[in-house]
Amino acid sequence: MEQASIVVLTHNRAGILAETLDAMLRQDFPARYEIIVVNDGSTDATKDVLQKYHKKMKVINQGRQGPCKARNNGIRAARFPMVVIMDDDCVPERDWLKKLVKGFDKPEVGMVSSFSLHGGTSTAFRKKVLDTIGAYDEDYFYYREDTDLVFRLLDAGYTTKLVRANFFHNHKIENPKSVAGMLKHLQERLLYHQNDVLLYKKHPLRAKKFLKVRWGFFIDPLEDFNRATGRWRQGALALSSPRGISVIENKTPLHTVAIIAAGLCYAVLVKCIRLSASLRFKKLLL
Repeated sequence: MEQASIVVLTHNRAGILAETLDAMLRQDFPARYEIIVVNDGSTDATKDVLQKYHKKMKVINQGRQGPCKARNNGIRAARFPMVVIMDDDCVPERDWLKKLVKGFDKPEVGMVSSFSLHGGTSTAFRKKVLDTIGAYDEDYFYYREDTDLVFRLLDAGYTTKLVRANFFHNHKIENPKSVAGMLKHLQERLLYHQNDVLLYKKHPLRAKKFLKVRWGFFIDPLEDFNRATGRWRQGALALSSPRGISVIENKTPLHTVAIIAAGLCYAVLVKCIRLSASLRFKKLLL
């Protein structure tokens, strides 16, 4: 089995980081592996948490550069043929790494994930593929950067594979604890959709199918409404994000009205964000 490098980006997750790293150190993996933690400008106690891990893994402390640049720094530091991207709030089971790397059973498989065929956390790449096509496109600060990388991998003739390699994704630590926190989270989610336009501009054919673009420029607002209200995964109605962060749960009829109203507003605001990004990137998408 090929040797592997695990790259963990962390930013202000001191409360769960140790649990994640301890689980990675306990992996039942038959080959050598390394863990590279990139601390992307954390302002909490992350540096203190990482102090006890300096002899067990490579730690890169840097100023805030964003997820793409931070992960790329980790990938450049990787020594082994397989590079695994994992979020700092994901606690893997003991056989997680073995099952991921085992997925590279054919030379044409360039990416293996237990999260999504469009990448994300718990996703592994052949390092030689990343060296050839480039790693994360730093034009994306956050959101859609994983999909962009997978699209480029597919364009280069490689295939992707989904496997079962279990981990616990602890979203609860991100739930907003105040009205200000809720508004900040919603604002961030809205702004992320600027990258829908960037993805569509760079990969018009693949992104058209992925984003479900109609008439060459329009995304069904029901898609955005469903993502804001939890309906995209056929789950319970809730004002939430695809990352599993719940802002308003549906406990009473009043909650139902509030969630639907907020979902409709969100769908309209996403259109406005995409229009603004269309002017910026010179590619129309609403």
